Amino acid sequence: MKKVLFISYLPAPGSIFVNETFRTAFGMYGEDIEPVVLLMEDSVVALGEKYSPESLGLLPIKTVHRYIDRYGTKVLAVKEDVESRKVKIGPEWNVDLISKSNLADFIHDFDLVIFM
Repeated sequence: MKKVLFISYLPAPGSIFVNETFRTAFGMYGEDIEPVVLLMEDSVVALGEKYSPESLGLLPIKTVHRYIDRYGTKVLAVKEDVESRKVKIGPEWNVDLISKSNLADFIHDFDLVIFM
């Protein structure tokens, strides 16, 4: 099974990038690919308790959580980005934080890395 890392780094509010990152990752299960999602820079705001992409006509965050639970999708975020943006991670997220200093080694563990 190939391991693919999807990295979202663009602003979450008012854009489709975080949403499309998750939609694309969930579509990989039918292709015998193990997706992992990494949120960094401005995309970490999607982890906030009050984030609601459904108000923009995007995939509801509750649906994202349901798919993450169903498929066991691993979700990570860059610790320094979460802290600098003062994001209070919602209780429904089972997210692992990774330090920027470990990011390069972490990324090299994947067969393919896609920036979105």
